[in-house]
Amino acid sequence: MKNTLLILILTITLSCCKNDLKNQVKTDIEKTEINKELRFSLYNSTEFELNNITIGLPDTVLTYERLEKNTQTEWTNIESAYYYGFVRFYDKAKRKYYVQPIDYVGEKLYKKGEMKFIIKDIDTIKQIFELDSKYPTE
Repeated sequence: MKNTLLILILTITLSCCKNDLKNQVKTDIEKTEINKELRFSLYNSTEFELNNITIGLPDTVLTYERLEKNTQTEWTNIESAYYYGFVRFYDKAKRKYYVQPIDYVGEKLYKKGEMKFIIKDIDTIKQIFELDSKYPTE
């Protein structure tokens, strides 16, 4: 009787430990999968509303209809990005602004984490702007 009770207790204990281990492995795999993704967002730090926005990244083209002043888009999963890229938008007066990179020679390609392009310092006379990026250091 004691042996049967001991075997039952050991079986229940081992079963519980096995389930805990399975759940821990599943959680670790999910965290690893999340870290393999690159999330992208665009932030408008200017006092202008931006319209018909196009962002050109190595594997993706993102478009946004409108981005209010001092606001950010939702995070989007993408394949990869460089520290800068193609950006085009229009202001309310329908003036076109854009940055067109020549090439990415020597630049690092990012494939995981969070990348944010920041539009700032719009010059409406010259129709230029400053593009900055934010990426956490590895």
